[in-house]
Amino acid sequence: MLDENADVELLDLLDPMRAPLLRSILMETLADRFMRQIAFALFQRMRHSVQVLSCIQNVISHESAMSALPEVMLAGISELTPLRGRMLLAIDGDLIGAMVDAMCGATAAHPFERYELSALETRVGKQMIDLAFATITDTFAPVVPMQLEALAYENATGMLAIADGQDWMIAVTGIFETELGSGTIRVIVPYSAFETLEAKIATQSGLLGGRGPDQNWTSGIELLADTTRLALSFELARAEVPLAVFQALQAGDVLPFTLWPHAVAVSGGVDLFLADYGQQDGYVCCRVRAESDEEESEMSEQTERVTGAEKLVETERVELERLQARAGGAPAITAKAVLDRVQVAVTVELGRTHITVKDLRALRHGQILQLDQMIGEPLAIYANGQKLAYGEVVAVANDRYGVRVTALTEDVPAEEEPAP
Repeated sequence: MLDENADVELLDLLDPMRAPLLRSILMETLADRFMRQIAFALFQRMRHSVQVLSCIQNVISHESAMSALPEVMLAGISELTPLRGRMLLAIDGDLIGAMVDAMCGATAAHPFERYELSALETRVGKQMIDLAFATITDTFAPVVPMQLEALAYENATGMLAIADGQDWMIAVTGIFETELGSGTIRVIVPYSAFETLEAKIATQSGLLGGRGPDQNWTSGIELLADTTRLALSFELARAEVPLAVFQALQAGDVLPFTLWPHAVAVSGGVDLFLADYGQQDGYVCCRVRAESDEEESEMSEQTERVTGAEKLVETERVELERLQARAGGAPAITAKAVLDRVQVAVTVELGRTHITVKDLRALRHGQILQLDQMIGEPLAIYANGQKLAYGEVVAVANDRYGVRVTALTEDVPAEEEPAP
């Protein structure tokens, strides 16, 4: 085990500031919409075709988002009130240049390498940023009322920091194409600003699949769970029997343990409750019994009691013989006495039934459950969960009852075997 270092800081890997969702469903839903609205607004100004080739959204660090901005661009910064943080909107210089060319009446593109924006391009770029902010405000209006307005315009990336370098940001990049050129518009917002809003919307509607609970999914799972049918078996006895005794069982033998005074309802290997057993309308039935401290003590004593079956095998110290090589590599070992003492879990079942989870939760003391066992049918005997034989109840000493094996399952024809 590694020694603990007191100077080591524990990290919460589920902290959204360190390990956010790989995607923001809210921004993914709305980003494509407001990018297309921006394209339509630019078309109205340019009177030239403007198309959105693609809209890419991812979650990256603030440092990575800043380094991915174009070298020549104009950006605007706006408060996200009532959300926390600021929004950065950057427009590629090539797209601004295409806008200026269109407004000046150009009919063909004249590509050249751009190093900076002219005064006219800067002025038009500011108008494009204001137009984009207004479009985004309208798109988010049904979700959250924001009034996005540019607080400052910058063309140097060193002046555009809106968060710490390692903070997670949602970056949305729209790639636009016009007849006079192409370029990008990038929107960058803090991840933490939209996480709270997304969780709130997801909680209320269950439509976005965010961190909040999806009510539709939750209710659907609850309905499915309530209608799921469980196999409920009622056991009358349970004991560990040595393999030697188990292998010697034959029809007519009485199992080396007695029946419990009450049946135990079992589902999925879990003991659920005690039940009285009897008959009704020709079927074996069980009545849910209220547990008490006395009954729990009685059940614990019954299930943990060491039966006399183990005494049938004489205890002796057994040593393994020394192994010697033989032709064909067969080991020379005789350990039958050891194997004979391996314990086999033997269970006697009164019968079974199926019940939905909803009905199981609604069970009350005194309620009667009808089993699949008809009066007069033999009881099923299981060994390690596999059906071994059938038996009948017989009286033994001291007002106790046991089970006598009537037939092994392999001796019962399939058509005569009771239905499971």
